[in-house]
Amino acid sequence: MKLKLFVDSIKAIEKQQKHDYKFCDDLGKAFPDAFEANLLYNNSATVNALFKILEVENNDNDSWIQYFCYELDFGKKYKDGHVVSETNENIDLSNSTKLYEFLNKS
Repeated sequence: MKLKLFVDSIKAIEKQQKHDYKFCDDLGKAFPDAFEANLLYNNSATVNALFKILEVENNDNDSWIQYFCYELDFGKKYKDGHVVSETNENIDLSNSTKLYEFLNKS
């Protein structure tokens, strides 16, 4: 998989997630007594399929892509020293290009 396609795919997941959360927030304004988690529609089948394709194409057997997206909030929560290798070297996951480089290193 080429870098641009990988980065564009990660951006698309992030864009969809932002859209979903905004939709949920807007719907919550229309129905203020509703439980917010029930307002968020389920598109996990599509997102999980895209994650699977990205993982297979980039030999991500340890779910680094999902970790980057969900736990590191697409790199926004990354800090140096947050992720280290077995040899205690820093693994920079501050953006999707760095993630791609990590997954596709020789």
